[in-house]
Amino acid sequence: MRRFLTAVAALFGIALAFPSEAARAQETAIDVAATRIDRFDIGTPAGARYGELVFLGGLRLTSTDPAFGGLSGLRLSEDGRRFTAISDRGNWFRGALVYDGRALAGVGDVTREPIRGPRGPLPGRRGSDTEALEIRGSSAWIASERVNEVLRFALEKDGRAGPGRRVALPEEARKAPFNEGFEAIATTQGGALLMVAEKFLDANGDNRAFVVGAKRPFAFSVRRTEDFSPTDLARLPGGGFVLLERRYVPPFSLTIRMRRLDEADMRPGAVVDGPVLMTASLIQTIDNFEGVSAHRDASGVTVITVVSDNNFSLLQRTLMLQFALPD
Repeated sequence: MRRFLTAVAALFGIALAFPSEAARAQETAIDVAATRIDRFDIGTPAGARYGELVFLGGLRLTSTDPAFGGLSGLRLSEDGRRFTAISDRGNWFRGALVYDGRALAGVGDVTREPIRGPRGPLPGRRGSDTEALEIRGSSAWIASERVNEVLRFALEKDGRAGPGRRVALPEEARKAPFNEGFEAIATTQGGALLMVAEKFLDANGDNRAFVVGAKRPFAFSVRRTEDFSPTDLARLPGGGFVLLERRYVPPFSLTIRMRRLDEADMRPGAVVDGPVLMTASLIQTIDNFEGVSAHRDASGVTVITVVSDNNFSLLQRTLMLQFALPD
């Protein structure tokens, strides 16, 4: 079919750009420098336990590309060797991760490409604010605040994405407050999409959540405690989810938390809670963590990776840290 269309186009002097060719035309290679982080705090070097996790190390990422930053969604490949991230300014970032043993040592082969919606490149933070990413098989989903929209993308073998198509959402989900909508998405074991809001509260003050794309879509809530807001969600290889949360009290108080949620608890009308895996403040090496991913390493251990949104501010950093979740 492609050869036929190309031949017809050539006959009439028309230039065609197929999805992969269009993506490559907009893809830009960028330089990203990485500085290793070998301590989470004074008492927690790489390999030491912190909360219920083990700190493995991390990186501080910088780039001369002015579009690099604002990373709000993250997914690693099954082997943890490649990453895909999205920026809240409407860009895909893809690249390779370099390891020294179990510790992150650098990044390479990083590219930037505009996220395309049904009508072309997304307008970025002021127009849509892309905040959450999920990848499963040959599909990706991106959730945007402000417009309360989810797009689904077909992925090619090399990970490039065509234009996104809107996912039908429940009417109630579309009522999320401006800039406090769905920052946390993941797929359930059955392949439905799970969405947890940042600060869209039910009558009891808990965070609203929805399962969409299932035979029986439903709504439930995630327990909100100590004013922590969900910022991302990832399905764990062994089952259940890790929920990344943030509490910010201006001007200088930032706390990050991770909780584990059980999928079996997620039922219509339920209020889901789960154990805290770790809580960290500015005493530790943290920043505005908004992306989380989970994979198994070569030894079969679950590794949780988090990345921070620097808001394109000179006062913030892009950090990527990894933790092991002991069985």
